[in-house]
Amino acid sequence: MKNVVVDFSHLADMNGFGEIARNYAPLLAEAQLDDIHLIFIVPDQLVGSFGSHIDYIRRSRKREDLKRLTCHIDLWHATDQQFHLRGGDKQTIQLLTVHDLNFLREKSGLHRWRHIIQLNWRMRRSDHLTCISQYVKDDILAHYHIGGKALDVIYNGIGSQETGVRSQETGDRSQEQRPSFVSDDKPFFFTIGQIREKKNFQTLVPMMKYLPDYRLYISGDDHFAFAQELRKLIETEGEGRVMMTGKISDAEKRWLYSHAEAFLFPSRLEGFGIPVLEAMRYRCKVFSSRFSSLPEVCGNHATYWDDYEPQAMAEVVRKGLAAWKKEGPEATAALEHSLGFNYESYTESYIRLYRQLLAEGK
Repeated sequence: MKNVVVDFSHLADMNGFGEIARNYAPLLAEAQLDDIHLIFIVPDQLVGSFGSHIDYIRRSRKREDLKRLTCHIDLWHATDQQFHLRGGDKQTIQLLTVHDLNFLREKSGLHRWRHIIQLNWRMRRSDHLTCISQYVKDDILAHYHIGGKALDVIYNGIGSQETGVRSQETGDRSQEQRPSFVSDDKPFFFTIGQIREKKNFQTLVPMMKYLPDYRLYISGDDHFAFAQELRKLIETEGEGRVMMTGKISDAEKRWLYSHAEAFLFPSRLEGFGIPVLEAMRYRCKVFSSRFSSLPEVCGNHATYWDDYEPQAMAEVVRKGLAAWKKEGPEATAALEHSLGFNYESYTESYIRLYRQLLAEGK
């Protein structure tokens, strides 16, 4: 029986890391692993959440709880590059998942160099690397020398395979909740993500002038400084039809995907891009940028903007909507494409990798 630590420190966080952890942790816990004993690092309030067959390390007491473990740690999986602690000894296999190198474009000066050096050190201290898209792999190889170290692509999944499919095909809306901010039945567009400049939501606001029959709901964590700039832009150019909603629940998100006329995602920096696939799961028309990983993830199942002049963007949306039918073959193809990205396959891939690394040893 080999002992494997999986770092789910971000399990309760409302961001991409948290979304992945909330899907991966329960599936990994439910897997029949006669040869592996799992140890999860989780937020304090979630200790014990995945069963008594798993040992737990509290996020706030990592060093203390590690000392209490009497077993040798054979493999340690840091599920993102922003971990705060790694344990084990020289015989512990260190696996690191890198989600993106966005800091290369977002940071400058000393902050940029700090991130560059930190990631370089963490990758050098790892025995095996994974990343979430070919785009991220290419980015790593372009900016870092990893020698002969293995670097695998394991794509993220998205939610349950049944969610979205069931609601569209059977009319089951039990997992959806209409948000209170949707006060009428006017057709609307939807987008979601952290309200940061890299998400490029600011390009959508002036576009709405040329789409007078629609509202736009921009959802997501809005505690970032850029959110105030976006609010001012909405006040001056939002035509009274653009709303920043702040964070929303999963049930509200499902309702918005299910009822939106289209999902708009002009993001400039994505290591993967979970929301575009979530939208496809609900047969929602997707409009996307061609930046970073998005063409890789969307394939030919999205309509892309190449010109970010507001009227040109609106024309792309207008033409795309005119050619789209929610029950048509394009929507079905997009849904089937999204089903290829699921956490069942994600979990199987990591279990297979754990076993491979444990068999090879150091």
